Amino acid sequence: MGEARVKHDWFLNAVPSPVAWRRQSDQETFSEIIEMKNPLLVVGLMLTACVAVVGTIIVLGNQAPDNLLDTSKVLNVPATFPDQDSQHEVNKTPVDLPVASKTGPWPKIAVAEATYAFGRMAVNAKNQHMFVIRNEGEADLILQEGKPTCKCTTFSVESRVLKPGEETKLVIDWKAGPAPDRAFRHGGPVYTNDPKKAEVNFAVEGAIEAPVELLPNLWSVGSIDLDKTGTFRAAIASHLTDQLEVESVESPSGKVTVKVSPMSVAEIAAEKWANGFRLDVEIAADIPAGKFEEDVKINIKGVDQVPFVTAKLTARKYGNFILQPLDGALFFPDKMALQLGQFPASEGRHVKLLLIVNEKDLTEPFRITDIKADPPFLKASIEPLGVPTGSVHRYALEISVPPGRAQVQRIASKTGHITIHTNHPSRESIQTSVLMHSH
Repeated sequence: MGEARVKHDWFLNAVPSPVAWRRQSDQETFSEIIEMKNPLLVVGLMLTACVAVVGTIIVLGNQAPDNLLDTSKVLNVPATFPDQDSQHEVNKTPVDLPVASKTGPWPKIAVAEATYAFGRMAVNAKNQHMFVIRNEGEADLILQEGKPTCKCTTFSVESRVLKPGEETKLVIDWKAGPAPDRAFRHGGPVYTNDPKKAEVNFAVEGAIEAPVELLPNLWSVGSIDLDKTGTFRAAIASHLTDQLEVESVESPSGKVTVKVSPMSVAEIAAEKWANGFRLDVEIAADIPAGKFEEDVKINIKGVDQVPFVTAKLTARKYGNFILQPLDGALFFPDKMALQLGQFPASEGRHVKLLLIVNEKDLTEPFRITDIKADPPFLKASIEPLGVPTGSVHRYALEISVPPGRAQVQRIASKTGHITIHTNHPSRESIQTSVLMHSH
């Protein structure tokens, strides 16, 4: 004991106290450590650092919360995370599914059909079907509905637990969309505790049809020559009912007549129509020259909530004037639209079109008498081309924007136009829409 006491006193005398350390200059202390002149001094510093670390751990340990999982107060971090709820939902489904017994006895699910073919149904219509599920096993059959394949379908079982020998109904409700769909198939899974059939998928399938179809629904007759009638063949039919009938056809102008006749047996069989009619359309020869448009109303009966269908008819009557593009001009005769494009207002723009004129009743040289345009500074002039063929004469029609005019824009939603009046005895005018952007 005496020897130990002597060593202890020697150690205390060899290692300066903290107060003594503070009284020494920083330079002397640093130099002593670096040069390792006093090894005991280094050992003392290391022991002091260890004691400080251990003390800190003890203090923090005494302040730890009762629940070691809740460190939010100490670490100042959120107790929940943004994806915690979504992750819970992901893990929830497998836990809730029926679990088959490992040792038995087991249930056995039996269904007469898992897919129901409903055939055809109208757009926007609703329908329902019941599937029968039976337990042919030796233990209770547990059923759990899964997620349907789309929002248009819902399904549920009347009883989720079936004793051996019992049966229940699975009811599926669905609604057709607003557009035809010839490959409609929707439903969903039912999960079970049958070890051989843990999942059974039920579905309804068929064709969603328009109650009546107009073929085509846009009647584009095309070009009609001078003094000629225009003809076009269309059809109206239904996949859903054989009661379809055409009562009458209404033309606002009185210039369109439609002859209605039943489809042949071969025509109906080819597209599996329930009933249908041919529509032979004729446009009178005396419609005004230029673009002709109107909505033809076809009154029908025999189709629920569809008293009529409308066909949009378009045609172009060629009179004494025919316009065609010339020298690469962007002109579209079917739409009677001239595209001048983009150009500097300071430079202007001009294009040339081919103008073909039937002058059989003209007694003086053909000329322009007046121009009406938007924008109002559009100009037009004509120059003969080649040698006339009988009464048919050809001209280069130049349409121009003079340089230095105001900046202007005419687009598809707000087109410009030019209407050219001449001395032709028919009093027809030459007119086209104009698209341009001067900047």
